Amino acid sequence: MKMEKENTSGEIVVENKLFKWLDNFWYHYKWPVIVVAFFTVVSLICFVQCATKETGDVTVAFAGNYTLTGEERERVLDVLNAVSPETEKDGKKTQMKVLLTDFSVYRVEELEKQYTNEKGEVDIYAFTNAKQVSNDHLTTFGTYVMTGEAAVWLVSDYVYEQRNLQAVAVPLSELFEERPASAYNDYAIRLGDTELYKYYDALKVLPADTLIVMPQSYVWGASSDVEQYEEFKQMYYALVNFKRP
Repeated sequence: MKMEKENTSGEIVVENKLFKWLDNFWYHYKWPVIVVAFFTVVSLICFVQCATKETGDVTVAFAGNYTLTGEERERVLDVLNAVSPETEKDGKKTQMKVLLTDFSVYRVEELEKQYTNEKGEVDIYAFTNAKQVSNDHLTTFGTYVMTGEAAVWLVSDYVYEQRNLQAVAVPLSELFEERPASAYNDYAIRLGDTELYKYYDALKVLPADTLIVMPQSYVWGASSDVEQYEEFKQMYYALVNFKRP
């Protein structure tokens, strides 16, 4: 509810009870909120690490409008491991081991199309459940983004926009001397325009308009480690700069 009143200078002052409440709440509870948010992120990092049975050097995260089958997921992972760069551990050089985490996220229109029969009737029950799962995945991915654990994000333009990844992505101008021909915008590269996508058929299960995004380093998570973050960059370059043998 808004209330307007005229001040002595003749200007109109708009008072909003919600804004005033939020301002007052933030003033009194700023630090508790920050502390809770911090431990929430830390808890998620621990959960992800504990839930992942395998260990690896870098993780690639896919969040887009496709649901990988177990076999497709393994084939995509095989490609990522085939092109991964070398890393040095204990004085020995070995090829980086890549892990893949995936989140299926769809637009409402995409789900409606999936659950509409030939008569044009929507299976409301199936559609509603699928929509909830998709929304949950979008939320989970948004939180996962902030853990700093993923080396590279492969996302749909919908996820890119909904999670505002541009705000936490490295600009292409900092990664390349010249803007790549496969650039989607100043922060992302279109997977379908890369040599990697054109060469490996296994990757073609992912939508061609999937975006490749390099995340910024955070003060927590794997990206906070300078050496680990350098490996993140090497993995990113291995994908976007791939040349056919």
